[in-house]
Amino acid sequence: MNRIPRARAVAIGVGAALALAAPFVAMDRMTPTARAARPGQEASGTPAPTGGVTLAAIQKAKETARYWTPERIRAAVPADAVQDGQRRTGAVRRQSAARPSHQVDEGVATVGVFLFRSADGSPTPQQFCTASAVTSPTKSLILTAAHCLKSDKPYRDVAFVPGYRAGASGAGQAGETPYGLFPMEPGKVWIDDRYRSSPPSDDVDFAFVRVGPNAQGQLLEDAVGRGNTLTAVPTAQLARREVTVTGYPGGRKTPLQCTNATRAFQRRFMEITCAGFRSGVSGGPFLEDFDGRRGNLVGSIGGYQTGGHRDDVSYSSQFDDDVFRLYRRAAGGAGPDSGNPLGNAGTWQHAASVTAGRFHTASVRRGTSDLVVRWSDGEVSLFPGNGSYRFGRDIQLVKRNDKWRQAKAVTAGDFTGTGTDDLLVRWANGALTLYPDVDETQGLGKEIQLKGPNGTWQHAVGLTAGRFGGGNTRRDDLVVRWSDGEMSLYTDVDGTGLHAEKQLAKRNATWPHAVDLAAGDFGATAGDQALLVRWSDGELTFYDDLAAKGFTAEHRLRPPKSAWRAGSLVTVGAFGGDTRQDDLVARWPGGKLAMNGDTRAGALGAERVLVPPRTG
Repeated sequence: MNRIPRARAVAIGVGAALALAAPFVAMDRMTPTARAARPGQEASGTPAPTGGVTLAAIQKAKETARYWTPERIRAAVPADAVQDGQRRTGAVRRQSAARPSHQVDEGVATVGVFLFRSADGSPTPQQFCTASAVTSPTKSLILTAAHCLKSDKPYRDVAFVPGYRAGASGAGQAGETPYGLFPMEPGKVWIDDRYRSSPPSDDVDFAFVRVGPNAQGQLLEDAVGRGNTLTAVPTAQLARREVTVTGYPGGRKTPLQCTNATRAFQRRFMEITCAGFRSGVSGGPFLEDFDGRRGNLVGSIGGYQTGGHRDDVSYSSQFDDDVFRLYRRAAGGAGPDSGNPLGNAGTWQHAASVTAGRFHTASVRRGTSDLVVRWSDGEVSLFPGNGSYRFGRDIQLVKRNDKWRQAKAVTAGDFTGTGTDDLLVRWANGALTLYPDVDETQGLGKEIQLKGPNGTWQHAVGLTAGRFGGGNTRRDDLVVRWSDGEMSLYTDVDGTGLHAEKQLAKRNATWPHAVDLAAGDFGATAGDQALLVRWSDGELTFYDDLAAKGFTAEHRLRPPKSAWRAGSLVTVGAFGGDTRQDDLVARWPGGKLAMNGDTRAGALGAERVLVPPRTG
């Protein structure tokens, strides 16, 4: 079963439809340096290609420049209502909370706007969104918001204009285009597959675009100087002391800028308060150590509510492993983003069981969790967690086979005490097998049979391991739900077998409706874990002090008849923020996979979509 979708041939929206059938013109608005003839320049005035620049690319840039005359540039109107859904012009401000912004008359070398015209021949030229140059081996990458490029409308003559500012040409300057215009290359738009889905995942509202050279044959970073340096932002460091944000609000011809501290918002966005950032600023960079031209790129306006619905508060999606994965594809010249490392919704409809544990070497070191999935065809996969609510691509633990199709219940715990988790499997014939120290290298290398085939354990329909009161700090206690509703607790399970059994509930008509079991840390203090239960009617509850109190200490997270009736394969792990096992992962209709991170007693965490549902 192929769980990783093929790369799409072209990107959507602007990236897909860019014929760039360009009508453009020779740029006489160049700097003195660019005006001077260079060694190897052809007599016709077309520079000889260097550094991988082709004559065709230069010709395209000249055609772009011919179309975008100073008059057209000045007449360009904002396309915010169509292209940038980020915020409402004139939204209410909290001036007391927002840092004042100022206009940068000279422009910023590494920050600019997009210019385009509609492919339907509409005569009105338009500008939209903000973008910034990113340092890369190609010298040709820019970063903007994914929502800026996620459109069904085709456009032409699209160009990035770094240093864009108002004002006619002056001595040694080139007016509105001081570094030239850089046409977007067809199909060279990288957007995370999760943002292409409906609804888009606001965690990944960023996009990389590769642009061609300007009319002088210069690559972007040869013209503007080194780009901004893409910089990782851990969840614990979303609050930063001094960040400069730049954008072009409301179709302005000169950028607006503000420097302020940021704060964490929902533990996955960076928030900054700066006045006057209306529609048009989406994609604008968040820069640290800014020197007036460039800095360390720690965010871009987008994410929560596509960057914010008020003009005094702006957001950025967190720059974690996801943005670097996308950057590597763009910088390496790979095809547009190949999609979600977790695969797609069609794949997750074939997940037969899911459990969380510390398997990958990096996760064991961090104390965070990974996912192990058994698929309907018998394949078993490990998805390493990155500690920031995301996952890497799957590592195959077991190839497709008939044996693992018979695995009826799977759970993970530290039964052997090594710190690396073990898998416990109940088979269709009642056998119980322990696979110790499962990791990315040895996989399921060993087997310890705790029970041979038998009729009793064929009725064990639900298993989960955790710290339920066995007297130590290991997750080696096992809760079992039997087909008749009886509930059992086995404490201190190890490689020699199951030991003391405690009956938590006698045979009854209630507990057969407990369709998912998982262990979690939902209380205020560390210690024994709670048992999480998803009931068939949609109620979601957990039980504290299981060994001592049984099912008397009940807490409700969701009432009966809630949306959780449609959830399934619920598991709990420590996937981000800290090492508490309090992040719920569940599969939903249409193959959707979602996480409710940082769940506490009485407060189910905000949902993060990991795999969007199928839409067709």
